[in-house]
Amino acid sequence: MYGALFAVLAASGMLFLSQYATDVRFWERFTFGYLLLLVGYTWWLFGLLLAHDIRPRTYPAYDGEKIAVIIPCFNESPELVGECIATVFAAEGRKQVIVVDDGSTNGVQDHLLEICAGTGATVALFPENRGKREALHLAVTHLLDDDIDFVVTIDSDTLLERDALVRVVEPLKSPAIGASTGNVLLLNERQNVLTRMIGTYYWIGLNVYKQAQSVIRSVVCCSGCLAAYRADLLREVIDEFASQRFLGESCTHSEDRHLTNLVLKRNYDVVYVADAVSWTETPATVRGFLRQQRRWKRGYIRESIYTLSYAWRNKKMLFLQILLWDLTAPFLSLGLRLGLIVTAVHAPMFLVTVILPSWIVMMLVRYVFVPLRARDKVFGLFLYMLFYEACLYWLNIWALFTVKNRSWVTRQVAAQV
Repeated sequence: MYGALFAVLAASGMLFLSQYATDVRFWERFTFGYLLLLVGYTWWLFGLLLAHDIRPRTYPAYDGEKIAVIIPCFNESPELVGECIATVFAAEGRKQVIVVDDGSTNGVQDHLLEICAGTGATVALFPENRGKREALHLAVTHLLDDDIDFVVTIDSDTLLERDALVRVVEPLKSPAIGASTGNVLLLNERQNVLTRMIGTYYWIGLNVYKQAQSVIRSVVCCSGCLAAYRADLLREVIDEFASQRFLGESCTHSEDRHLTNLVLKRNYDVVYVADAVSWTETPATVRGFLRQQRRWKRGYIRESIYTLSYAWRNKKMLFLQILLWDLTAPFLSLGLRLGLIVTAVHAPMFLVTVILPSWIVMMLVRYVFVPLRARDKVFGLFLYMLFYEACLYWLNIWALFTVKNRSWVTRQVAAQV
């Protein structure tokens, strides 16, 4: 399947070249077919969101079940991780708190021991960086209390609303649901123009895509900021999670997406809970944001391929969505992007007067829920549309060729608890 993506990319490039031949019908049909696919996917999203609005899903109320909260930490700001832990202790719900420091070198380990002293929290310290998978594996296999019902994982830079824990675990009281994920808002959204754009990017990802996926109970990724799992299910999959390999190499990023995949693979449902609100910081520089996106794009390709390996058996609508749009569309549209570049060079006025206005209208229709439901993010929407075409789209191509890259993290074996 990984090799097939290169074939799709090559075919799109060849279709682009076909417009320079004597017969350009292949290019015209390809362009028209892609636009039909885009319209069809947009209507699919609209239909799912309409179904949610007409009949929003409700879940049984939290009733005192015990929640384990696992907080992996690596070189986090001592002040921010302190606030994170404070909001966990202040949150509603009966809970066990587990903090695993992944070999930090900025002195935050001593700070963790200080703020957790006397609280009953469990603190585990890795002497060297081993990765988030190893941190979660240690917590689930060795540190969970026996009476835990649900496990919530959060990032060490996440702040929780007071009711976030109980809201995010309530869907898990339904036997068919194995995992759920919450809403993510940005602490620094108003910091600069980039963070305003990222705020819109997050809003679309959560309140359009994940909300739509939740209607078919197949959210593809439980966010690291706030995710909840059935404790018995997490114990069942944790060894497979920690030992994942792709093309012969150990996997060290996109942990949240793979853990969600393992839940869906076992025929459990995964849902999004907009009322479970968490807050986090986003990179405020283009360099920092692009570094984050490079990791996410690599994981997006690898885990989408993994989804296709099982979804036809138990999640057919998810299989079709990944196959027909999420995974293939970025590579299928390469020829169209190359055509835009050529047009910009050879016919800039046509690009400005015809193509650009048409593209803006098409994008506004596709993302009409932004001006309808989050008017404060309209400015960020225009920034996002421009930034995606200029930069984020091309990261998909880069990620396809570097999907095996795992150099950003190392592994060791020892830990102190």
